[in-house]
Amino acid sequence: MPDQDAYWHEQIHRIMPDLEIIEYELHQEGLVNDVLIVNNEWVIRFTKTEWGKEIMENEDRLMTFLQSRLSLPVPKPVKRGEGVIAYRHLVGEHFSREAWLKAGETGRQALADKLGTFLHELHHIDLDEFDWDVPHSYAPVTRETWLEIHDRVVDQVYPLLLPHQIDWVEGLFFPAFSEPDFFEFTPALVHADLAPYHILCDPEGECLTAVIDFGVAGFGDPATDVGSLLNYYGEALVAKIQNTYPELQRLIPRARFYAQAIELQWVLLGLETGENYWFTSHLGGARDIRGDRVI
Repeated sequence: MPDQDAYWHEQIHRIMPDLEIIEYELHQEGLVNDVLIVNNEWVIRFTKTEWGKEIMENEDRLMTFLQSRLSLPVPKPVKRGEGVIAYRHLVGEHFSREAWLKAGETGRQALADKLGTFLHELHHIDLDEFDWDVPHSYAPVTRETWLEIHDRVVDQVYPLLLPHQIDWVEGLFFPAFSEPDFFEFTPALVHADLAPYHILCDPEGECLTAVIDFGVAGFGDPATDVGSLLNYYGEALVAKIQNTYPELQRLIPRARFYAQAIELQWVLLGLETGENYWFTSHLGGARDIRGDRVI
């Protein structure tokens, strides 16, 4: 048996000693965890860093807490250890924009209704129900933070941009900074990473089957989750969420800002860390984000 197989078999048996290992898939592209899908039945995640253990502990408690509170399934922790967690593999494929587009008008509305219901349920959980210190989401949501990011963008990113791109950046930030209450929001529990690979659908893309990976979930601005959907799927999907998320309109201005500003944030992170994968992390977005304030 190759050394890698021996190592991962040992790690699997560290948390599930009686599990017969028929096959496994290893995914190491994540920043925080190595992920094993074992026998297409179990997901076992191992933290890569010491600080990842704290993230995993919070995610474990959150996923357990959310089991009876959401209409879409989320992972249910079954086995736990230091820096490792295991749960049943939730069936489904990544909810790609292509899956959304090919669903047909009726199918697209049904998918949007389901996604809107999930978000509304998540964002309206009573925060007083938590009996532990849930962390704040990592997403930047304050005026002060975005002013600081803007200054770093001007210093480090502007030298790489063409004049029309600089005009776009200034046009993006000006409304946010000129309105004193732009960044005011009521804190809510947010997923904070609603990328297509964290939303699962059936193979035909006709229904959603689960939402996974609550590793960076926490208290934050619900508009960040809507902004993620805008970035990946565009206005066409988000407009249809209105049916099951009545307060959506109040989130749209900030969501549109987050959906675009996050691309600058990742470019900045790539420049500051020297890690080139940040430059490409948001390729393939929807690119149909409107500039006005009404859907």
